[in-house]
Amino acid sequence: MPVYWLRTRDDRLRQDQGQRLRQLVLEFPGLPEQAVGEIVATIDRETASANGWTFLMIGPRENELVVRWLLDHSSRPMVAMRVWTACFVLLNRVSQEIVGGRDEIAARASVTPDDVSRVMGELEGVGVIERRRERVPGVRGPGAARYFMNAWVGTCLPGAQRDAQQAKDPPPLLSLVEGGGR
Repeated sequence: MPVYWLRTRDDRLRQDQGQRLRQLVLEFPGLPEQAVGEIVATIDRETASANGWTFLMIGPRENELVVRWLLDHSSRPMVAMRVWTACFVLLNRVSQEIVGGRDEIAARASVTPDDVSRVMGELEGVGVIERRRERVPGVRGPGAARYFMNAWVGTCLPGAQRDAQQAKDPPPLLSLVEGGGR
């Protein structure tokens, strides 16, 4: 006997509105890329909760390498694990950006923003994430950090889009040493 998921009229409307809003934001000309990424990621998180989960492809071997590397090399391995898992929850399904910045990652992972910066620096050092700086008008310094997941490690992109992004992203600098570990 098949099992059916019953959705209320309000649930269906919310899902339909989310899909339409997402498409409008993606197609609206002139919006800053970061704003589009954050809005789409928020819509995706909100509408995904109605579905129960979202699709995310994680390379099992690559994830194992990242986890082992963090456990063996991070100055605070358990903090690093919290930050690493938060990155997947905040991953923008279109741009590969880990949205929300270090404060949101820190809040989700229950760590400090300085912990996030340190761990993201470690992940950047081995090519798992990419940090890009965006100048903030009227503020001195290198600019706000934006983080992007390497598509070889984790992605929400389908088929040809995933292949194209993986062609742009270099494979991470991690390797599994047989017999290695703690």
